Amino acid sequence: MKTNPRLLLIAAAAVFGLAACTEKPQELHSGVVGKPAYDGTGSNFVAPGWKQGDKNSWQQELKVRAQRGQNEYTRVN
Repeated sequence: MKTNPRLLLIAAAAVFGLAACTEKPQELHSGVVGKPAYDGTGSNFVAPGWKQGDKNSWQQELKVRAQRGQNEYTRVN
Protein backbone atom coordinates (compact mmCIF):
# COMPACT_ATOMS: atom_id res chain seq x y z
CA MET A 1 0.00 0.00 0.00
CA LYS A 2 1.31 3.37 -0.98
CA THR A 3 1.13 6.23 1.55
CA ASN A 4 -0.58 9.31 0.31
CA PRO A 5 1.48 12.43 1.21
CA ARG A 6 -1.67 14.52 1.25
CA LEU A 7 -3.29 12.24 3.82
CA LEU A 8 -0.09 12.26 5.86
CA LEU A 9 -0.06 16.07 5.84
CA ILE A 10 -3.70 16.26 6.94
CA ALA A 11 -3.06 13.77 9.76
CA ALA A 12 0.00 15.71 10.96
CA ALA A 13 -1.96 18.97 10.91
CA ALA A 14 -4.74 17.35 12.94
CA VAL A 15 -2.28 16.02 15.52
CA PHE A 16 -0.54 19.37 15.94
CA GLY A 17 -3.85 21.22 15.94
CA LEU A 18 -5.31 19.05 18.68
CA ALA A 19 -2.14 19.18 20.77
CA ALA A 20 -3.12 22.65 21.98
CA CYS A 21 -6.31 21.24 23.48
CA THR A 22 -4.33 19.36 26.13
CA GLU A 23 -2.81 22.50 27.66
CA LYS A 24 -3.73 23.09 31.29
CA PRO A 25 -5.72 26.25 32.09
CA GLN A 26 -3.56 29.12 33.35
CA GLU A 27 -5.58 30.44 36.26
CA LEU A 28 -4.44 32.69 39.07
CA HIS A 29 -5.30 30.34 41.92
CA SER A 30 -3.75 27.09 42.98
CA GLY A 31 -6.99 25.43 44.03
CA VAL A 32 -5.79 25.09 47.61
CA VAL A 33 -7.95 26.89 50.12
CA GLY A 34 -5.89 28.32 52.95
CA LYS A 35 -5.96 31.11 55.42
CA PRO A 36 -6.02 34.78 54.36
CA ALA A 37 -2.72 36.59 53.77
CA TYR A 38 -3.30 39.03 56.62
CA ASP A 39 -3.20 36.16 59.14
CA GLY A 40 0.57 36.08 58.73
CA THR A 41 2.99 33.20 58.90
CA GLY A 42 3.70 33.19 62.61
CA SER A 43 7.16 34.66 62.08
CA ASN A 44 8.52 37.32 64.42
CA PHE A 45 10.08 39.20 61.52
CA VAL A 46 7.23 41.47 60.44
CA ALA A 47 6.97 45.11 59.46
CA PRO A 48 6.57 47.49 62.39
CA GLY A 49 2.99 48.61 62.85
CA TRP A 50 1.46 45.49 61.36
CA LYS A 51 -0.46 43.20 63.67
CA GLN A 52 -0.84 39.63 62.43
CA GLY A 53 -4.46 38.64 61.96
CA ASP A 54 -5.76 42.23 61.72
CA LYS A 55 -7.17 42.88 58.25
CA ASN A 56 -7.29 46.68 58.67
CA SER A 57 -3.62 46.92 59.65
CA TRP A 58 -2.77 44.64 56.71
CA GLN A 59 -4.55 46.94 54.27
CA GLN A 60 -2.92 50.00 55.82
CA GLU A 61 0.52 48.40 55.51
CA LEU A 62 -0.13 47.66 51.83
CA LYS A 63 -1.10 51.29 51.26
CA VAL A 64 2.07 52.50 52.96
CA ARG A 65 4.22 50.15 50.85
CA ALA A 66 2.50 51.31 47.67
CA GLN A 67 3.05 54.96 48.54
CA ARG A 68 6.70 54.60 49.54
CA GLY A 69 9.17 52.02 48.31
CA GLN A 70 7.03 49.91 46.01
CA ASN A 71 5.98 52.73 43.68
CA GLU A 72 8.69 53.43 41.08
CA TYR A 73 7.25 56.81 40.15
CA THR A 74 7.68 58.19 43.66
CA ARG A 75 11.10 56.55 44.11
CA VAL A 76 12.61 58.09 40.98
CA ASN A 77 11.16 61.58 41.32
